[in-house]
Amino acid sequence: METGLSDRAAMTARAPDQRKQEPKRPPLSGSAGKNPVANDGLNGSGKFIVRIAGGMEADYRAGLHLAREAHQHTLFRDIPFSEDKARAIFERATARPDRNGLIYAVPGMDAPLVEDGLLGLAAVQAGEYFLGEGTLIATVQTLNISRKLSGTLLGGKVALRLVQAVRHWAKARNCEHLLVHVTNGENAEEADRFFRRCGMVINGGNYIYCL
Repeated sequence: METGLSDRAAMTARAPDQRKQEPKRPPLSGSAGKNPVANDGLNGSGKFIVRIAGGMEADYRAGLHLAREAHQHTLFRDIPFSEDKARAIFERATARPDRNGLIYAVPGMDAPLVEDGLLGLAAVQAGEYFLGEGTLIATVQTLNISRKLSGTLLGGKVALRLVQAVRHWAKARNCEHLLVHVTNGENAEEADRFFRRCGMVINGGNYIYCL
């Protein structure tokens, strides 16, 4: 599975050293109105939230907009974008939240989510090792930050909160491991530094041969 950390803004935040005890955060909610809030100076409100995507069409359209934008900045941009596959990811996340997570960073708790209003998103899936059973492994499918946050401190904070939210999601489902594969083809060194500072370690690498 692929993960595209598609924006340099994701690298501007200095992730805390995970050897230190991580502060406890409230759990993610499945609805827009009951989620943890981070005070990060957005549009004068001083707040953005990280929440599970709901089943509303507005949530789907916002996620589709950001996914399409991110696709244009990956190694695979020449492959036609599939709205049908994007819709399937959204529907799996809403139908099987125990195994599929779609996590949004949105501006403010009460602000309506417009199509281009999503600050960032992460998609994660829990499943068994392909040759084993009884143990769940969480795999991040994509982690993207809006291009409009490029080079901003807010973009880095959104990226960090999404990583923390994905980790919380995996722990809540008793996953033994969390895998992140950075395969978008951009900013590999910066992505490596960012994820290392989030407490992750290298477990191999991604290689490509263009035919």
